[in-house]
Amino acid sequence: MAASDLIIIGASARAAAFSALRAGIEPWCADLFGDRDLRSRAPVSAVSPSEYPEAFFRLFEKAPFCPWMYTGALENRPRLLQKLAKLRPLWGNDAATVAAARQPVRRTMLLRQAGLPCPDVRTSNQPPAAGGGWLQKPIASAGGHGIRAWSREPARRGWYFQEYVVGVPCSAVYIGMHGQARLLGATRQLIGENWLYAGPFRYCGSIGPLALSVRVQATLAALGGLIVHECGLRGVFGVDYVLRDDQPCCVEVNPRYTGSVEILEHALGIRAVALHASAFGWEEEQALAAVPSVPPVAGKAIIFARGDMTFPQDGPWLPALNVPRTDHAMTAFADIPMPGTVITRGRPILTVLAAGASEEDCGRLLRERVRDLDRWLYER
Repeated sequence: MAASDLIIIGASARAAAFSALRAGIEPWCADLFGDRDLRSRAPVSAVSPSEYPEAFFRLFEKAPFCPWMYTGALENRPRLLQKLAKLRPLWGNDAATVAAARQPVRRTMLLRQAGLPCPDVRTSNQPPAAGGGWLQKPIASAGGHGIRAWSREPARRGWYFQEYVVGVPCSAVYIGMHGQARLLGATRQLIGENWLYAGPFRYCGSIGPLALSVRVQATLAALGGLIVHECGLRGVFGVDYVLRDDQPCCVEVNPRYTGSVEILEHALGIRAVALHASAFGWEEEQALAAVPSVPPVAGKAIIFARGDMTFPQDGPWLPALNVPRTDHAMTAFADIPMPGTVITRGRPILTVLAAGASEEDCGRLLRERVRDLDRWLYER
């Protein structure tokens, strides 16, 4: 493809942009961060929080005329998706499709009718009875932001209740194409980890791919197929589930590129954005070509600020900025802020990546790199 042949927008575009580059697609990006490593690989415009996400409409005026895709959490902005889809071809799920997949009560009804496990849900005006564990979740959310344990306080407008499921948080990634769902793989999610200084229920990383039993594979295949058939999802999408007693219980559908996609790409050598593009008419045979993969298990961990800080010019992340643009090897760091960026307590700093021979090995390497980085940032 020619230069800047795909616009990528969202809260963070870096992971999807690097995925596009691995697929031989040149991205043009806009997001909240304008990370330093993304700037070294592709054109990017940083959007201020006060203008997000409405600024994307203005930025489309200077963007190349080419297809566009979105990352989280623009699925929560259906009107914006509608407006932007009138300006450029959308390689992604439109507002109506997103609404069909994201509506909690409808999704639960579809899953139960198909005999697929899922937690009970209640609307904001139908709070659960006393007793039992429940979560209060905003309908418009991503990355676990805003989720909290329900403690009987009055319900909020735009929120819903979901039964809390005990188990291992995981995520499955699919490609919706030709009315069918192809399961690419699954990862274990890092949620609210203390060693990453993440808040409760916040997504802070992924490790995978997971070895799936025949039972889990069959359930995930049925789950993805149902969502594509009933909601019409196309391209890359994700399903968050909790694994309990070797049975995946669906808790969320993410109708766009998700944070765990790049982990599966690195570990399995797949081109997810190329597959995504082929669902919208791009040359499908190019999507099937594999890219070099790392050892069997890959992982990412997002470290959050344990105190206010100003990001420095130099540090252990510098080698990640000097990788040749055509080199698709996994770096040790990503989502690297620009020097002088003020990061307040509780906000994400950057992403640490690692690969190992097993899930345990990969997790250990991630912890070691995070520990060393944390000391470097706060204890020098």
